Amino acid sequence: MRSVQARVDELLNQLMKVGGKDDNTALTQGSSLYPSIRKLPLLGVPYADLYRKTRVEEAVFETLTKEYELAKVEEAKEIPTVKVLDPPNVPEKKSYPPRLLFMLSGTALALACGVTWMFGRTMWEQTDPTDPGIVLAQEVFHTVRLAMPWGSRNGSRLHTDGGRNGQRAESAEAYKEVGK
Repeated sequence: MRSVQARVDELLNQLMKVGGKDDNTALTQGSSLYPSIRKLPLLGVPYADLYRKTRVEEAVFETLTKEYELAKVEEAKEIPTVKVLDPPNVPEKKSYPPRLLFMLSGTALALACGVTWMFGRTMWEQTDPTDPGIVLAQEVFHTVRLAMPWGSRNGSRLHTDGGRNGQRAESAEAYKEVGK
């Protein structure tokens, strides 16, 4: 009898949970997650309000997220690749290169080269043309000239006869014979 009575009480308890009494005994006794069937119409209006508010907030969130992403893209486009930290200003005094020093050293170097060239040329012309050193130097210069025809002006040096004692024309003929 006791077991049948316990079973009946259990079934009544479950029926109250599903059917829903207005007393709070069902909430305190059972740990039901779902409301009873009797309470569903009463919960419908607050549920609809909450659902509507949630949908509105989701739409606002999506819109703001899209605008935020677009703003990030626009900001990335507007950032310049070079950022000027300090505006430039014209210096009051020139620091480098020292133009006067370069100008004076270039002038001195050109003058020294010109004087050396003049003294060397004067010594070359005053030396006896039959001197073995002069003859050797002339042969070396002519051989080098003939070996580098691209160094002449359109080949005009090979065919000219205006050299010292006609040596250019002779060496050009010798070069042609060696090339055969």
